[in-house]
Amino acid sequence: MFIMPISIAVMLLKQPPGPVSKLIKAGAVDPETARRAERLEIPRPFVLEPFLARGIIHRTSDGRYWVDVTRNRRYRRRLAVVAGLVMLAVLVSGWLLWPFLVPPPKEI
Repeated sequence: MFIMPISIAVMLLKQPPGPVSKLIKAGAVDPETARRAERLEIPRPFVLEPFLARGIIHRTSDGRYWVDVTRNRRYRRRLAVVAGLVMLAVLVSGWLLWPFLVPPPKEI
């Protein structure tokens, strides 16, 4: 029962760093320090599109990228809160529905 969530967490932790963390590690946190995707080993710039749409990553006029760190923190915090609330809702509904899901004990 607990093996699956733990294995999912381990898989997520073992993933290579994403484009946002690569930009932050390179110091691309404002328009002056923006970097090109190719220099940061981001071979396909289309992976940046979801972050561009959310406003986490910005593109300069000359094709360089930088991260809005405060917006990234806010997004990650909101994502963690939503995931926690979903998990809490699943646990509470499981707790409330438990008597209906488990057969009654047999009398001896």
